[in-house]
Amino acid sequence: MFRKKPQLTREQSLSAIPVRNQAVEVTRDETGLVSISIPRKKAWWVDLLAKVFFVPEQKRVGLDEIGSYVWDRCDGKNNVRAIVGEFQKKFKLNRKEAELSMLNYLKLLAKKRLIGLVIREPQESKKKGKKKKR
Repeated sequence: MFRKKPQLTREQSLSAIPVRNQAVEVTRDETGLVSISIPRKKAWWVDLLAKVFFVPEQKRVGLDEIGSYVWDRCDGKNNVRAIVGEFQKKFKLNRKEAELSMLNYLKLLAKKRLIGLVIREPQESKKKGKKKKR
């Protein structure tokens, strides 16, 4: 049977820290826009298809101004909440628009395996798990 992926709460999503996939190659053009090269999947069936059909060694994805802005902030230092706040100010959006747009975009990047999300255990549950010393 298929296991259902655990759903993140809103708080967990906002506290998550996006990190870039180290297997991708990133370049910038003269305007500063990001271009990402994704290596071809290494599997026997892909190699077989590559012999019969043209299957490129890598796929290139070009990001626009907003995508490049978000990519720069997925450095493992900023959590989603901080990125949303910066995004909201820079592009003059209300909090809900910024949050919804950012969460959807980061979800898309994660689905394409361009980023991963580090979910940290909340401080309260860490404290509950520890026994008090007397």
